[in-house]
Amino acid sequence: MKKFIYIILISIGLTSCSDWLNVSPSTEKDREDLITTEAGFKEMLYGCYINMADASIYGHQLTYGSIESLAKNYCWAFSANYSYTDKTVRPVIDAIWSKMYNTIANDNSILNDIESHKNLFSNGEGEILEGEALAMRAFLHFDLLRMFAPAYTGNESKIAIPYVESYESKRYSHISESQVIKKVLADLDKAETLLKGANDPILSGITRVLSGKGDFLANRQYRFNYWAVEALKARVYLYVGDKDSALKYAMDVINNGPFKWVSENDLTGDHPDRVFMSEIISALNVPKLSTYYSSYFTSEKYSLSDGNANYGLNVFEDGNDYRYLYLMTNNKEKNKVISCKYDQSPAGSSVLKEETVPLLRLGEMYLIAAECNISSNPTETIRLLRELKTHRGYLSTNKGIEDTANGTQLLEYIKKEMRKETYAEGQTFFMYKRLQANSIPAFNPWWSGATYSMQPGYYTFPLPEAEKEYGDIPKS
Repeated sequence: MKKFIYIILISIGLTSCSDWLNVSPSTEKDREDLITTEAGFKEMLYGCYINMADASIYGHQLTYGSIESLAKNYCWAFSANYSYTDKTVRPVIDAIWSKMYNTIANDNSILNDIESHKNLFSNGEGEILEGEALAMRAFLHFDLLRMFAPAYTGNESKIAIPYVESYESKRYSHISESQVIKKVLADLDKAETLLKGANDPILSGITRVLSGKGDFLANRQYRFNYWAVEALKARVYLYVGDKDSALKYAMDVINNGPFKWVSENDLTGDHPDRVFMSEIISALNVPKLSTYYSSYFTSEKYSLSDGNANYGLNVFEDGNDYRYLYLMTNNKEKNKVISCKYDQSPAGSSVLKEETVPLLRLGEMYLIAAECNISSNPTETIRLLRELKTHRGYLSTNKGIEDTANGTQLLEYIKKEMRKETYAEGQTFFMYKRLQANSIPAFNPWWSGATYSMQPGYYTFPLPEAEKEYGDIPKS
């Protein structure tokens, strides 16, 4: 049977945590049993996070996989000439749509009943669980919008995607881009209120804590915590062009969050920190990351390579940049310059530095704030860029940022830093889309100045054919 946006709870196919994660609920009664206990609700939320870590979405494709290739950051081209209907490309895109809406369905299964079951929880854990679920729903819908709808500016009234808020088996109408953003922000506003009111442990500067009732509140950097909500707001507001709001939330994270710059000592030795853990605002635990790394990063496919490693160094600009010096490997014999960011096991001294795929990080907040200040306070833009680059190992006095740089030059600095800061994390392509870039740096191992001409359609994935045929899509 052809499928469209019918939302039902289906199996997640996992290997631990609970029977619910391993066995598909065969009836509505199975779900009803889960929502009668505190443990059941928590298991459902754990299941959603593990669903997000699937290779079809954030465990691979939407971080260091196909979305990174579309930014021309690898030798490999996921879609030659951005031909999204090619037979090897279309199934990957369709799987992204399906898996993300499946995760939203499971998330809504929690939100459908959590408010009426808060009596099952104590110590504010029910509010924290609801806040995380709301933030997850906003995060997933926002990325669906960034993939399956045109760039926001100038297309606010265009019909985009469904924003699914209930746990029902029915078709959901596609709504405009501005309506999607309104719902994203509404979910984030409510999540912010709940997490703050429940005193999310991360508000006390604690990123790793035991709740006293198991480990539900442990390791807040692996969850949609309070600061993740603030950081996501900054990202969303920048995407829609509200720079005042984006600046407000980015600076809140910078000034008040518990995140600290990584030190060079953390990046060396027998147990290097390859994700800059102290700077992570939110991340996913991906249990199969070691296997994925071996599959994708041990060939030339995911490399920045030439015979002399010039292209990789040209991207990162300075051989002292920690992101190049410690997060890229240079094997001239095998003609590879390749990221080792996800080569985390078994070298890591702690599981908290293994199996980690970042979703939001401190450096991005600096770059958001820097961009928002270009017109109103360029001196602050320069200060923020220099602070970031100071903590990336740049030794020169001006950190490569000229005092006389104009707005265009400052934006170019920011674009370069965003590419370096979130390399293999899936954000560069979305930056180019937001800016509606007509050309982007092209992968050319022999010439660092090469560019690739972009067309608006290159930035937008096609809806699945079944969705186009059977979905509830109003005419624009």
